[in-house]
Amino acid sequence: MRMVSSSLASRAGTIATLLASLWLARGATAFSFAPIASPDLDLTDLGRVALAGDFDSISLYQFEGQNENAASPSAGSLLTRFPNGVFTSLQETDGEIRAMCPFISNGTLQGIVFGGNFTSVGGVAAQGIALLNVDNANITALPGLNGSVNALFCDKDASRVYVGGSFTGGGAQNAIVWITDWTNMPFSGFNGPVTTIAKASNGNIIFGGTFDGLGNTTTPKEKDVQVIPVGSANITAVATTTTAGFSDPRNIICKTGSQDGPGNTWLLEDNAPGFWQANFGFGFQPSKLRLYNTVQSDRGTKEWRFTALPDGGIMNFTYINSAGETAYCDSRCPLPQNNNTFQDFHFVNTVGMNSFRIDISAWYGQGAGLSGIELFENDIYSFAVNDFNEPLCDGVSTTGASSSSTGPWSVSPSGQSNAQYLTANLQGSNITADSAEVVFKPDIKQSGNYTVTIFTPGCTIDNTCGTRGKVNVTGTMAASARTGVQPFQSVELFQTNMFDKYDQIYYGYVDANDDAFRPTITLTPVAGQTGPLTVVAQRVRFELNSPTTGGLNGLFEYDTNKQVVSSDFSTSAIDVAGAGLSPSQAPVTSILVDGDTLYVGGNFTGDGFSNIFSVSGGNATSLPGKGLDSEVMTMYQNGSTLYVGGNFTNTEDGKSTGLKGVAAYSTTNKAWSPLGAGVNGVVMYMVPVPLNFTEENTTEECLYISGTFDSVFGSGKDKTFSTDNSAIWVPSRQNWLHNLNLTTISVSGVLMAQSEIPGSAPIFSGSVSSQAFGASGAVQLTSGKTLGLEQYPISVQPQTSSVSLRKRAINGQETISGVVTGLIYTENNLNITLLAGHFAATGSDGANITNLLFVNGSNSDIVTGMGDGINSDSVFLSVAAYGTTLFAGGVISGKVNTNNVGGLVLYDLSTASYASIQPAGLQGSDGAVTAIAPQPDSKDVYVGGNFLSAGALSCPSVCIWNTERSQWVSPGNGLSGNVSSMTWISNNNLLIAGNLTVNGNTTTLVTFNAQKHEFTEFTGASTVPGPVTAFCPANNDGSQFWVAGTASNDTAFLEKFDGEKWVPAATGLGAGTDIRGIQVLSLSKDHDKTDLLENNQVLLVLGQVNVTGFGNASAVLFNGTAFTPFILSNTGTNSPGSLSQAFVENPQNFFHSKKKHLALGFVVLIGLAIALAITFLVVVLGILAERLRKKQQGYVPANQQMFDKSSNLNRVPPEHLFGTLHGNGNGRGPL
Repeated sequence: MRMVSSSLASRAGTIATLLASLWLARGATAFSFAPIASPDLDLTDLGRVALAGDFDSISLYQFEGQNENAASPSAGSLLTRFPNGVFTSLQETDGEIRAMCPFISNGTLQGIVFGGNFTSVGGVAAQGIALLNVDNANITALPGLNGSVNALFCDKDASRVYVGGSFTGGGAQNAIVWITDWTNMPFSGFNGPVTTIAKASNGNIIFGGTFDGLGNTTTPKEKDVQVIPVGSANITAVATTTTAGFSDPRNIICKTGSQDGPGNTWLLEDNAPGFWQANFGFGFQPSKLRLYNTVQSDRGTKEWRFTALPDGGIMNFTYINSAGETAYCDSRCPLPQNNNTFQDFHFVNTVGMNSFRIDISAWYGQGAGLSGIELFENDIYSFAVNDFNEPLCDGVSTTGASSSSTGPWSVSPSGQSNAQYLTANLQGSNITADSAEVVFKPDIKQSGNYTVTIFTPGCTIDNTCGTRGKVNVTGTMAASARTGVQPFQSVELFQTNMFDKYDQIYYGYVDANDDAFRPTITLTPVAGQTGPLTVVAQRVRFELNSPTTGGLNGLFEYDTNKQVVSSDFSTSAIDVAGAGLSPSQAPVTSILVDGDTLYVGGNFTGDGFSNIFSVSGGNATSLPGKGLDSEVMTMYQNGSTLYVGGNFTNTEDGKSTGLKGVAAYSTTNKAWSPLGAGVNGVVMYMVPVPLNFTEENTTEECLYISGTFDSVFGSGKDKTFSTDNSAIWVPSRQNWLHNLNLTTISVSGVLMAQSEIPGSAPIFSGSVSSQAFGASGAVQLTSGKTLGLEQYPISVQPQTSSVSLRKRAINGQETISGVVTGLIYTENNLNITLLAGHFAATGSDGANITNLLFVNGSNSDIVTGMGDGINSDSVFLSVAAYGTTLFAGGVISGKVNTNNVGGLVLYDLSTASYASIQPAGLQGSDGAVTAIAPQPDSKDVYVGGNFLSAGALSCPSVCIWNTERSQWVSPGNGLSGNVSSMTWISNNNLLIAGNLTVNGNTTTLVTFNAQKHEFTEFTGASTVPGPVTAFCPANNDGSQFWVAGTASNDTAFLEKFDGEKWVPAATGLGAGTDIRGIQVLSLSKDHDKTDLLENNQVLLVLGQVNVTGFGNASAVLFNGTAFTPFILSNTGTNSPGSLSQAFVENPQNFFHSKKKHLALGFVVLIGLAIALAITFLVVVLGILAERLRKKQQGYVPANQQMFDKSSNLNRVPPEHLFGTLHGNGNGRGPL
């Protein structure tokens, strides 16, 4: 069963999705978004309109930039929010964004600094840190660091940014400052990674992490221990002698002066300058050069210089001269004559290179030459390409670094990377860990604490970004367990980085090599991935860290006013508190300052506390319960409440139940309290998110909690609910949002960090999918003043069907999940909405419901199921009603009324019970019913699908259930195959679509004449490019219609039959499009004239539709010329959702004429009113004319005697006045 996302929507209530929500309570967003015009749908005559599909969150497409892209676990994004509250990506990265803050310099916002383990942002190369311009969303890289950033603190008072992580650069390691460029602190960082930074109330900066010494004390006890394999390089030379035995420039590799002679010495031509050059397949930073001069025939090199390539710089060296003094040289470095031993030259500067050249400018005797060369570095590497590993040479390296590999590895060129590397291309649907393996074996000459990092070349080098995945890294660091030393923990790493990166995989003790033990690092693919999968392996580095210089352990307080840092850490209560932690290099993961109190969380123990404590008044103090019983990974403060997340389940003393993964600590009451009953896993991130609750029109700050968990435990009246690694806590309601009757946006995925933007809404980082609100399986589409979506009072948990079909073998979808189909039934004084498919739900009475449910609008929208009888693994694919009987078909099995059912079940909607008589089961290899079509003005219900017989009756693909006799009837012979849909285009003509065979001919459309009982291939159906999976009429008489499906070349097609010929729709559908439903809808405003659709019509296309230039949408609108995204959705597993069907209350009105005609009575009344008005006008004019005449001719008053007013009333009955209006009068009234 698929777990529903941590939807931020309640599971009851409704919402119109044009949420012009005022979620931006703290200011408008810093970024603007163009709104999308309404599609002007007119749904009035259809009544209620519902959409069914496989989704857990859904939106109308309202703003440019909205999408249904899945959240990528291997990448992150800078996130902001649309005006409707939905999260959207500003810029995407190829790694995580772990920290961010507003960089304010001299009172002016410079941008948002953000850091993580990425190598690119929006296609811009950026190693671990970059700056976002909040005015235009442009990215500026902050170059100079190599590694990853874990923590940032923007100090607006000092106009600087403190940066912590696992990196080198700017002369520092793991901690540095950005002002206008990289600025080193007096202590040059730390000898281990920094994970958290805060500013104390006294202005000092507090660093937390996994370190026990400062950066400027981190130097190996033994330098120059790693031999660079010169023998693996391509060696060339100029001006080489032609003397046999001395002309090969490779003679001097792994040789010494004592081996001078033919085959061991390289000579130049007599009295000629020349050079010796080595080109490597990897990069390195040499620390020492060792040269052996030749004494062959009294010759030798006198002066030389070392040029680093490809930069071309001449290197500076120090060396010990013949007087025993330290000397310097650059372009004219000397070698002593007749010296049978080596001369060492130490590089003054650390410079990276992948080639070098030794230019010889002066010589002894008749010419120059050398008898040996060795090159050393401080760093200890093991390369996947074994040729690049340390050679066994001259006794310096007695064991040598090495590597071994198993699997289909090949060497890939370095490109822009530091070194060539191994690549394995793996295939298959379930790749195992032993499909490919590389074991790195470094040459560790001294035991000690090491930082171990692994290097991954970028995917843009070899164009494998689309096939990169995850690897698992394991290791063995010591011959046996050591007290206080944590063992190597396996690490899963994504290799989807666009540019080169390195990840720290271990910090701690490593044993030196001996005859019985050698440390190893093993890289394999994570099991369970699907090919094609590209795995790469390049190199591993071991960096020796010096012992601590005075008691640091995970915490360091830096006084920014001091330019010299004392090695006496006892003066800082914070440093002293860290020194008292166990184990050595105790991981401090989170620190938080509250006034004069510092809260510290991590994975450690101390004097009377575990994993969390506070420092105030110069003392380290335990929190109640002696701390927590396992690691703290994150903390967030909201007022007087400190929220803590991690891997704990209780306080250390075991007296606070319910603290599973997350807890709240009151800084005023000094007490722990649970968040509900916690979660069933680890909480890694807590990020504040303002949310607008639409029912109450209020905005509250909530806490988005994410990590690795799939359930939130129930407490009180609230039940345990499933989630996908995230949940929302509402502090003001003291409950999880899932349990509240509130509706707001839906978000699933991981939020990792947040940053305020002065004067604007905050910005976020993470990897999320987000829609306007949470709803599972079905929604209503409403059209009032604006279009909207309305939620059903249901909670659907889609399940993945074990039945490998959706309308089996028709469109190739392998699994079924969610709501597939539905019906709105309003006859016989009932008001029922039915949803069917493959899902689990809960009834209003708490009963479990599987695969088919009813929402009874006649009874307060109570939700019920069919009851026991149908097996839970059944899948419903089609429903229809005949009278009060529901016909529900699919891949169905079970037992109803002691009778086995298969493929089809009947249910009485009036009694809410199974029909007393059930059809005999449909038989066949699949037995699937995919279409049901009651015949108009008939007792017959036609059932189509993929079956061979009904009980003992042979009726392949289509069979008839006669409701009067309650038995199956065969329609006739000649048809076989898979039916996808059936539609009556007249009372006696049924159009059947699918992947069919009629009378031996393969086709996609067949007509059936119910009077003649004949199947006939539809005219021109052979030109349809593939099986039809979706069908709808295009006009009211069924003479025109639309079809869709997938062609033989795996591309989607959409075509219209205009009554004479097939007309394909315009191009605009991309690869992977899966059309599952189509329907013509009316518009309130006409669009431009097209040949495919009437001006007041649009075609709704449902499924997973890839719109060219946009991407996936769950529904699009086609106006005859172009496809426009309409509805977007996602599933609870952060993947794109889909819609499968639109069903309406009044399906007979899809083509109802919008032209208005007045009733005859109104026409008569209007005509009468006009006649009376004309009569009145004539009378008035007559009176005026008569008065004028009388005035001109004289006036004599009439007789004033009153007559009998009623004497003439009976002469003309009033009803005779209107007799001619009925057509039966003679036009004259009685005299």
